[in-house]
Amino acid sequence: MIAPTGVPTLKDYGRILLSGWAAILAAAVLSAGVAWLATQFVEPTYTAASRVFVTAPGPTSPRALTEGNRSSLVRVESYVVLATGEQVLRRVIASQGLPVEPDELKNDITVVPTPGSALIEISVVNSDAERARDIANSVAVQLSKLVGEIDLGADGAVSAVTLVDAATTPDSVTTPTPTSNMILGGVIGTILSSVLVLAFGIARDSIDHRDQVENIVKQATAAKRTPATEGVR
Repeated sequence: MIAPTGVPTLKDYGRILLSGWAAILAAAVLSAGVAWLATQFVEPTYTAASRVFVTAPGPTSPRALTEGNRSSLVRVESYVVLATGEQVLRRVIASQGLPVEPDELKNDITVVPTPGSALIEISVVNSDAERARDIANSVAVQLSKLVGEIDLGADGAVSAVTLVDAATTPDSVTTPTPTSNMILGGVIGTILSSVLVLAFGIARDSIDHRDQVENIVKQATAAKRTPATEGVR
């Protein structure tokens, strides 16, 4: 397929970009620098996570164990919701002396069940690494206590929530990530500056390479020969 006359080819686009490499490089470096600078004004946050295991106490026969496992899996989804419920959150606030309301604290907590198991992971994001750890562990403890109080049967507790992996103090920042932001900023700067360089080069419509001159001459020659050819026919 032959490109229409006067339409820039891929080679022309490449030459335009090559001629504007300095501007593209400067824009990429500047964008990366701005991204890095922006991260310096963002408060760092840390993430700590604890894990609890849901069990169903009862006889140790094979059938009872199977039924207990099924019961645990059924209750996991309910306990995920309960972990960020107002009762648990108010207890966490009281035990940790947090100056926040339950709805505000809920935004910092993510509770996710492990598919196919009775494990529940509780993740907490906070600007203080130790506080994130303490809140994650407190949610697990308070959830365990609340389940023991409300999930009761005729013979006692129907299920139990046990803390199996206590949260530890995170040693790395979750956000912001300067390196990732710099890379993203550099990529965006490169793309935008390349588009602008192409737009300016096309709008300028200048001849800056020998191939372009040869192409124009060929087009002009072909245009002159066309009438003569039609006359012969």
